[in-house]
Amino acid sequence: MNRILIMALVALIGFAACKPSGKQLPEFKLNLSVSNFDGKQVKVQKRTQDGWQGIDSAKVENGLARLKGTLQNPEMLFVSLEGVRGSIPFFAEAAEITVKADPDNIAEAEIHGSPIHQRYQDFTDKYEEYDEQLYQHYQAYRAAEEAGNEEALKAAEDAYDQAEKDKKQFLVDFIRANNKDIVAQYALYRNSYQFELDELESLVINFDETMKSIYLDELFDRVHVLKSVNVGMPFKDFEQTDVNDSLIKLSDKVGAKALLVDFWASWCSPCRAENPNVVAIYKDFHDKGFDVFGVSFDTDRQKWLDAIAADKLTWTHVSDLKGWSNAAGKLYGVQSIPHSVLLDANGVIVAKNLRGNELRDKVAEMLN
Repeated sequence: MNRILIMALVALIGFAACKPSGKQLPEFKLNLSVSNFDGKQVKVQKRTQDGWQGIDSAKVENGLARLKGTLQNPEMLFVSLEGVRGSIPFFAEAAEITVKADPDNIAEAEIHGSPIHQRYQDFTDKYEEYDEQLYQHYQAYRAAEEAGNEEALKAAEDAYDQAEKDKKQFLVDFIRANNKDIVAQYALYRNSYQFELDELESLVINFDETMKSIYLDELFDRVHVLKSVNVGMPFKDFEQTDVNDSLIKLSDKVGAKALLVDFWASWCSPCRAENPNVVAIYKDFHDKGFDVFGVSFDTDRQKWLDAIAADKLTWTHVSDLKGWSNAAGKLYGVQSIPHSVLLDANGVIVAKNLRGNELRDKVAEMLN
C-alpha cells in the first residue's frame, strides 16, 4: 500500500513538472490595414544589437493582415512591407493595435490602440518641432553665407546653437519628469549619444527601476561601458584585420608617446572633413612620437580602401567590416562617429573626441 502511494505521489509530481510554469507572457495583436498590397508579405520585427529579429509575418488579404507576438515588457517594434523601403515603428504592448498604412507613404501611417505609443507620438511631435527650427536657422545661415553678410551669419549661427540647446533641454526635462514611463527610457536610449558620462548616469539612475525594460537594461550597460573607457582608465585591447588582411592588435601600437584611436568610416562626411586635420597633425608630430590607429565602421572593403587612399591616411587601419556592429566600437561605447580616444605611452586614456586645434595642442603637450 505504501509502495502504491509513493508511486502515485511520484506520478503526481512528474505531471506537475510537465505543466507550463509561471504565467503566460503578455500578447499584442496587430491589425494592419494596407491598400493595394494584396498577396504581398508584411513582417513585424525588433531591432537588436546584432540586426533585425523577426516576430511574425503574414500575407495581406483583402487589404488586411493580422500579426501577433508575446512581450516580456512593452517595446518598440517595426512593421515592414515587402519591397517598400523603411519601416513603421510602433510601441507594442498587451493590446489590440491597429495600423493603417499607405505603401507609397508609410511615414504617415496611423497607429491606434496603444496608449504607450500615443505618449511616444506626443513626445515625438514636440521634439521634432525643434528640428524644424534647426532647419530654418540652417537655411538662414546658408543664405547669409551666400550673401556674404557676416552679421546675419553670426545671428543665424547663434540661433542654431540655441535651438540645439533648447532641443536637448526639452529631452532632459521630459526624461526627468517621466521617470516611470518607458517612453522616457526609450527616448534616452535613442539619444544617449548626446550626453557625456556624468549627465547620462544622472538621467539613468533617476528612472524608477521597478519599470523594467530592455531600454533601461541597455542604458545601465552603456553607463558601465563608458565608465570602463573613461579618461584615466587603461585602454581595452582588441584585434582586427588591417588593409593587408593581417590581424593587428591595438596593443601592438600602444607605447607611442601619444596614440590616437580614431573611429571613422568612408561614408561619414564629418569623419572625412576631420581627416585633413589629423593628417596635418600626424605629419608634424609622427617623428616625435605621435601615431594613429584607425578603426573603420565600413562594410564595403573597397570603399574603405579607396577612402584611405583618397584622404592620404598613411597610418595603420583596421576593420571587421561590420559597420555599426564593429566589435571595437561596442568595446569603447561608440554611438556616433567621428569618435576618438587619445592614449599616453602607458596606454592610459587621457582625452576623448578632441578635434582640430584642441587635438594638436594636446598632442604637442604630451610630446613635450
